[in-house]
Amino acid sequence: MAVKKGAVLTGLLLFGVLALFGVMKATGWETTILFPVTRAVREAAAPLEKGIAKMRGGVSDLLAYFGDNKALRRENEELKKQIAALEEKVNTIKEKEMENERLRALLNYQEETAAGYELALAKVIGRDPGNWYKTVIINKGKKQGVERNMAVVTHEGLVGVVINTTSNTAEVLLILDAESGVGARILESRVTPGVVVGTGRSDYLQMIHLPHDIPLEKGQTVITSGLGGLYPGGIRIGSIVEVSLDPSRVVKNALVQPFVDFSRLEEVFVIMKVIDSSQYLPAETGNVKAGAAGGS
Repeated sequence: MAVKKGAVLTGLLLFGVLALFGVMKATGWETTILFPVTRAVREAAAPLEKGIAKMRGGVSDLLAYFGDNKALRRENEELKKQIAALEEKVNTIKEKEMENERLRALLNYQEETAAGYELALAKVIGRDPGNWYKTVIINKGKKQGVERNMAVVTHEGLVGVVINTTSNTAEVLLILDAESGVGARILESRVTPGVVVGTGRSDYLQMIHLPHDIPLEKGQTVITSGLGGLYPGGIRIGSIVEVSLDPSRVVKNALVQPFVDFSRLEEVFVIMKVIDSSQYLPAETGNVKAGAAGGS
């Protein structure tokens, strides 16, 4: 009985499969002869076919999008690398241009002062990280003839003085440092001696010991006096930005803005030998080219 029932089910299943193939054959899109049943099946399946086609198109578009997006990301990364390389080249060119400009100014200064000083060009290779405006290290030392107490300048003006040397380096005390003191005078008044001292700041110096009864004005130029023997006379230091009377009312003080930009100090001259600095002193000493040293 069970065997007979199984045979019947198998027969029905086989019949159903054959019937399904028959319907698929009769309703396929390749069939040109349309029976009523075929039309009915096609009408019923049309929305489904449309949805499947739309979904297939969406999937294709989505795959294409991801493919294009991946290519765009690669292109974007490549463009970023090219932009970075170009920016680096532009920065290098700008840096070279600025260096050339500085060196031209230094060369002009060396030519203008050739009659007064023998100069040696040096690069600033180090600074005191604990006090940025106290000392700098330059790449010239004993082997290049640099010695202690030699003055250091740029085309802009006075920088400082050599206080220590090694075989190939030297340490320069900047005039900004509070321990620094420079004999100075006012270029315009010609006979006004004083002392310029550092304030520990990069933007201002102070000129002290000025007689209370002398005329001082903003904008007047402060130069080295040559007194004391450490710094040659006539080197530009800075300009007066403020004048005040000392509490004792006996002397005046002046706030001086240095000509040298100490925050961008990269090349300097060491004055190796003073040939004749008198030509840069004020006229009261018998000369009229005051301020030429360091002038621009």
